[in-house]
Amino acid sequence: MINVICQDGEFLVKGTYYFGMIGTFEKKDYHYEGNDNEEIEMYIDMDLEDILEDLKEGDSSRLGALMPLLQSAPKDKDSIAKVLEEYYNKQEERIRANIKLINNYFWSCLFLDFVDATPLVWERKGAILPEMQNQYTEEEWQEIFFNDEVVNKIYQMSKEYDETPNDGSIEKTDVEAEVRKLFPMFNFEGLLDTIEPRCLVFEGSDITVEFSDGLGYDMFCSAVTTFDETLTPRFWDNF
Repeated sequence: MINVICQDGEFLVKGTYYFGMIGTFEKKDYHYEGNDNEEIEMYIDMDLEDILEDLKEGDSSRLGALMPLLQSAPKDKDSIAKVLEEYYNKQEERIRANIKLINNYFWSCLFLDFVDATPLVWERKGAILPEMQNQYTEEEWQEIFFNDEVVNKIYQMSKEYDETPNDGSIEKTDVEAEVRKLFPMFNFEGLLDTIEPRCLVFEGSDITVEFSDGLGYDMFCSAVTTFDETLTPRFWDNF
């Protein structure tokens, strides 16, 4: 849960925000940029002037689902801050309620990256369980990760999650269960234990997250995606 205030026309935020396998973003003070170990950014990328101008012009391109909420609220800074606070906290509740879908989206993006990008999965730092690292020849690794059946399955799962709602309105494949079954040698727990949330940005009804892995940034490296009000991801950028 976060708190939002408006000072000098700027909306400031503090609190925590849960995002599943990414972890929990935390900002301890409105003016504090990070925690004791690593800087974590969390901010609202709109000011009071932006919002009032959009409301005046009836422009919902940035505000999205916030538009009708703000139109019906008083136009003073404290009332607008309260609308933002309540909206983003309700979105966190929606994320919690659909966290399996959100996590599956991230898994689908990661394994699609494995199929489409280098270095090869088994060459990435920490990607393979140590006891399994030397169990296969190069040809066997290629067959495990790049046979047609596996590649087609990963592409199909990615298509299910790409630019579609993750608010529970669409039934989707359990990606995590599938990739755990396909790749038992992958270091799932090691990766999950080291994911580092970096940045959380609120803009209109959109929420953008950025995160990395702690295994050498060979899997998630400043990975960024934006979710709209239906938790539909708008893009994916990794590395």
